Amino acid sequence: MATFRQRGKVWEYRIREYNISKSGFKTKKEARNAATELEIELKHGNQIDNHSTVYDLWKRWFELEIKPSNKSKRTKEKYQKVGKQIKKYLGNKTASKLKYSDYQEILNNYGENVGADTLSRFNSAIRHSIILAKKDLITINDFTLGVKINAQKQAKQPNEKFIESLSDYQKLLSYLKKNMNYPESIIPYFFYIQLKTGFRVGEVLALTWNEIDYEKKIISTYQRIDSARHTFVPPKTDNSVRQVPVSEDVLSILFSLKEKQEKINILKISDNLIFFDEKTGLPTNNGLNKALKKYLETLNIQPIITATGCRHTYCSVLLANRIDIAVVAKYMGHKDTQRIIDTYGHVLKELEEIENEHIRSVLQDF
Repeated sequence: MATFRQRGKVWEYRIREYNISKSGFKTKKEARNAATELEIELKHGNQIDNHSTVYDLWKRWFELEIKPSNKSKRTKEKYQKVGKQIKKYLGNKTASKLKYSDYQEILNNYGENVGADTLSRFNSAIRHSIILAKKDLITINDFTLGVKINAQKQAKQPNEKFIESLSDYQKLLSYLKKNMNYPESIIPYFFYIQLKTGFRVGEVLALTWNEIDYEKKIISTYQRIDSARHTFVPPKTDNSVRQVPVSEDVLSILFSLKEKQEKINILKISDNLIFFDEKTGLPTNNGLNKALKKYLETLNIQPIITATGCRHTYCSVLLANRIDIAVVAKYMGHKDTQRIIDTYGHVLKELEEIENEHIRSVLQDF
């Protein structure tokens, strides 16, 4: 039976029998209705046994541990996409009879067309499903133990995710500034701000004029917009809520942009969003990437990065200019420096040459 408690301004339910809890309900009644619906589903839902397929196990795990969780709707949809692949490759395979070698072969076949991250998520979901089955005292061999993630689709190398040279970074900024022609297009402004803040695409899309502090010279971010559905979603992590310092040129460009928006009265229909286009609304991820590709090809800049690559570039520029790694992590919205080390453990082209020359000169003295 579910229990309920108020946490701050919201209500939470807990179903101790299944060790499931969820908060965020505005009233106790909402929490009670949701808990009742889930309890009925759990008691009368699909049961698993020694005859269940791998997909059956995954479905049970998803219904019990993922669906009622506080994970975002978008994250749950990603789990469901993994589930579709599990159904495709393992929907007719009885989990208790599946051998390690058979599973490895299936994993290899799926890995022919996907990258290591996708294949790892696939395997991880199945492993969690097996753990749940074992908790239900179902006799099953964990065939995921020791498998090899043999993905054939290669992930991008770090130097393919960002603009490699400081001169190209400056060239792109100058080009964007020259092509700011609002209201014809909001996109040059978008990329200029992203390259100067390192915000995620969704964080830039969610910016309103309220987040610009001209006096303190900072821009705040505390929410995101799903670039595919154009709906507001919570920050990616607690550390994603942050204030980032910006230079005078950024503030000047934003001040000029707001003046232009006020002249055509767009603020009345944009909900105060900065990067709102009167004709097309907010830019889409696809539209942004197409525009960026065009800019980079025009400037003959390689590699052709995506909008997310502008965030990588911002981080690389800070590191190249000797900004302390802990400070970089803070403004990138990471909880510690490990993510920076893992993801941005590289230097820009000019910095690498400077360091090489420094090493040569040091060794020359011995």
